[in-house]
Amino acid sequence: MEVHKHPHHVTHKKKWPEYLLEFLMLFLAVFLGFVAENIRENGSNREIEKNNIKSFVKTLQEDSVHLIRSIDVNEKRFKYLDSLIYLKRSNAVDDIFQKQFIYYMLKLGFLDYFTSNESTFKQMQSSGTLRLINRTGVLDSILNYEMSNERIKHQEDICSVWWNKAIEQVSSIVDLTPLAELPADALWNIMQSDLDKIRLPKLSNDPSSLQAYFNWRVNERISLGYYVEYLRDQLSNARILIPFLQKKYHIE
Repeated sequence: MEVHKHPHHVTHKKKWPEYLLEFLMLFLAVFLGFVAENIRENGSNREIEKNNIKSFVKTLQEDSVHLIRSIDVNEKRFKYLDSLIYLKRSNAVDDIFQKQFIYYMLKLGFLDYFTSNESTFKQMQSSGTLRLINRTGVLDSILNYEMSNERIKHQEDICSVWWNKAIEQVSSIVDLTPLAELPADALWNIMQSDLDKIRLPKLSNDPSSLQAYFNWRVNERISLGYYVEYLRDQLSNARILIPFLQKKYHIE
């Protein structure tokens, strides 16, 4: 019986340069994959960053419109406060004093406090995308703008305290019920001549009540002066920040 011998498979023994080449090829494949992923992620982050800045620029443009309106209203309110406070030391006869007092009191009942649209900034905060902003001066400028909004809000709270005290105090000086005949949504545009159409309530002769009321109005005037100044500063900030961001991110 013939016995067939199976041939032995000869195993090729790799030399160390071949191992080195395989290692280098594997390393290069992993490295290039890492680089490609990093480029893709970086491109995605830059797109997110630019979209966030576009949205923030839109917020600044909206804020600018609101700031202009609020400055206009509160500058007028400041003048009405001056006119009202001047009444205390004027020699106006009772009827004129009464009419002007009620007129300025009604005008000062209208408020227009500035509120920034912070949705974009808060969204960047909550999503962690603020960290993606890496262009020189951009993040600091945005944070400074938001800090100024906080300062405005704080000053608004101070103004509101004095305004509320004056509103509470005026109830001890005058019966307001006859003024219910006036249209509430038109008080900001009311003219003194409009008061001729209604029976004006008499004012209290209690000097201490009047004094307290004028004191609250003086405090309101002081705090409102700071408030208007902060609004002007913020409008200037927005007008500088908008073109700065548009130039940094090539936004039309």
